[in-house]
Amino acid sequence: MGQPQKTWTELAAVDRAGTAQVLAGFPTQCRQGLALGERVPLERLSGFTRVVCLGMGGSGIADALLRSILPIEVVPVRDYALPPWVGAESLVIALSYSGDTEETLAAFHQAQGRTPRLLAVTSGGELGRLCTKAGIPWIEIPTGYQPRAALGYLLFPLLGLFRRLELVPDLGETLAVLDDLAAELAPNREANEAQTLARTLLGRIPLVYGAGPTSPVAFRWKTQLNENAKAPAFWAELPELCHNEVVGYELTSRLLPQGTVVFLRARGDHPRVQKRVEILHGLLAARAIPWLDVSGRGAGALAQLLSLLYLGDWTSYYLALLNGVDPAPVAIIGEMKKQLGG
Repeated sequence: MGQPQKTWTELAAVDRAGTAQVLAGFPTQCRQGLALGERVPLERLSGFTRVVCLGMGGSGIADALLRSILPIEVVPVRDYALPPWVGAESLVIALSYSGDTEETLAAFHQAQGRTPRLLAVTSGGELGRLCTKAGIPWIEIPTGYQPRAALGYLLFPLLGLFRRLELVPDLGETLAVLDDLAAELAPNREANEAQTLARTLLGRIPLVYGAGPTSPVAFRWKTQLNENAKAPAFWAELPELCHNEVVGYELTSRLLPQGTVVFLRARGDHPRVQKRVEILHGLLAARAIPWLDVSGRGAGALAQLLSLLYLGDWTSYYLALLNGVDPAPVAIIGEMKKQLGG
């Protein structure tokens, strides 16, 4: 007879940094972030026709989400160099939780003199000092979080700002859906959706698929599974993957037998994307490759998007517990920074 299955409370002994409490507080973090966005002076920023976001890693995911939310062009920059075409028509936003991300700082320095429309979101560091010295508006967010765990503080101040500029719809439904999920997915709710997903993905290699607005959420799932669960995971975007990745199914069962496809589904998916997903279900099944659908919550596009993201964060947490690892540390990133001398 096998050993009895551990309870989630027993498994949570590895969560020494209290990641569950941080996750549970995400809706509150979002509301506090919105309030911070109310303080930004609009007269210094208005008049732009595109948004250029500078950000890396856990800080940079906010700009990918903005691309799915805003009705104007949003260009992410994940490099040391600012694109040469950036000028006065651009609102340049630096996103760095620590304020010391070297790529973001380098690009932001270049933005000075190119456009008067500059903004930073950071807890301080060199970026905060730069903005204070140069008189650039910046949103100071609380310290003490892993960058990937501070998304509410990185994204929602900007949503609050863009709502004031009438570029973002009302956020009431989105916050209500996040509140419901916070209660539903908490550790004291046994067999909730995130726990079930984590058990399904245990020992597997997730291939997370999104389409359009859910593409950055698929990327977030991948990175959270990497950083929290310390597990390999990959992502791809529909419909593009239908022109390349699908050919790799021919050898997936031999070369990646643990592969499992996770489709992130939203109500706003293009009808042809929906049709492609149904076809992919059959192609995967014919090749004995497991797959599953995960659907967003709520009626609005933003609620759908962020509910899928929040569910993915909780899933990565529970998978970390099943893997017997503390979700918080990212030791190998520290090793790399040490060797880089930063």
